[in-house]
Amino acid sequence: MKTNKKVHSGIFRDGGAGNHAKRRYRDRRRKLMEREGSLMAVTGVPYGPGGKTVWAYSHSPTYQEPSMMYLTGINQNNVILLLDPKSKVSKEILFVGRKDRIMEFWEGVRFGVGDRESLKEVQSVTGIKDVRDIGEFKDVLKERFFANKKKALGTFWYEGIRKGRKTSITTDHNYDFKQKLAGWLREWKAPKGALRNIMANHFDLRLPLDKYDIQNARKAQEITGEGFKAMLKNFGEFKNECQVQGFLEGKMLMNTPYGLSYPSIVASGVNATILHYMKNDDPISKNEMMLIDFGVRWMTMHADITRTFPVSGKFNPMQKMLYEIVLRGQREVEKTARAGITVEELNEVCWEVINNELEKKFRGSGGKCKLRYENRPHGVSHLMGEQEHDGDPFRNYATQPMQAGWMISNEPGLYGDFKIRLNGKTYDETIGIRIEDNLVMTPKSCMNLSRNIPKSVKDIERLMAGN
Repeated sequence: MKTNKKVHSGIFRDGGAGNHAKRRYRDRRRKLMEREGSLMAVTGVPYGPGGKTVWAYSHSPTYQEPSMMYLTGINQNNVILLLDPKSKVSKEILFVGRKDRIMEFWEGVRFGVGDRESLKEVQSVTGIKDVRDIGEFKDVLKERFFANKKKALGTFWYEGIRKGRKTSITTDHNYDFKQKLAGWLREWKAPKGALRNIMANHFDLRLPLDKYDIQNARKAQEITGEGFKAMLKNFGEFKNECQVQGFLEGKMLMNTPYGLSYPSIVASGVNATILHYMKNDDPISKNEMMLIDFGVRWMTMHADITRTFPVSGKFNPMQKMLYEIVLRGQREVEKTARAGITVEELNEVCWEVINNELEKKFRGSGGKCKLRYENRPHGVSHLMGEQEHDGDPFRNYATQPMQAGWMISNEPGLYGDFKIRLNGKTYDETIGIRIEDNLVMTPKSCMNLSRNIPKSVKDIERLMAGN
């Protein structure tokens, strides 16, 4: 059966691997089965835009559950993957809904079953040969569970340690699916402890990016950087945060069909001291600094960039001093980052440099400041990958040695009230500064994928001057 790549690109992401995509996803499933060695079920997002929050429909594109996307490339709601490594008949079964031509007329092509042509479509595009109606899932799962000598069932949910206690994220569809499976196992009188979490092995395989992931992440950085440079060159046209956001996001979205990495933060003046500021509608003043946290997706990879710059187009002496203190901390983190180092070690490097520089250069020059935090305002890094914030959501990975291929953010910040007299003039401002790049770990160092996105004082001032 011939497949129309244009038609199917909305429901199947080849990850940039082209003709190798099906093999790439198959290898990922095989490796997970080798790690776990027992029956597993993974769910995609159960419903699409407007499925529960009808009022949010117009601004809610479908983004697949990252674990399902990583294993299959399928960007469609209401799908389940069953992996049965011990089976001699079929180790992979994909469950989808029935083909609905009327719904496709309204919303476009969707994978489905119910006739020979539809079945062949799913098989041909995804490379998964055993495709069944999702209504059969419970019966098939029960049959496979009892056919296995090892009475165990694995699934994915978010779990970790918080405040010394094991805890789970209980508000998402993964946990709902886990609870449904647990109920069925009780109904079937399965042994206690039969349900297992595959999160650890899944993340061990997923977090190190392969060559396609790195290419996609680099592309996301390029698009994000070009949007930033265009925004700086046109900054004189903007009167408020909303106009900055509209121009920047418009430029970025013109060059990617995959959407934003997250809602942009566009914060001027005192607003930049609010870490997750989202109002983005205040007027801007030429005496302020502006912090923007922004980025786009390419395929399933993300850019997560923060830049801070003067609204006037030129740093005043105090702004420049504080900005370069943060930049120094960021550069020291980049010098230190490599496989084998922990995120917590990067935190120690970052905040020691910034706090020492603040004491030596700023307070040592007569400056006074009141910070909005003690010691450090936030972590300097988080993992990135299939999710913009990837890995264990409780960040227990911060104390684990990083692996080659892990991508992390590098985002030191400084937030507070600052006052100093320099060259006969007193400067007194509330300032938030954050500078963020994205790094991929290598055995001996790291790759800065966002190195070409301007951040030096000289480059920012040049662009804002229209050069």
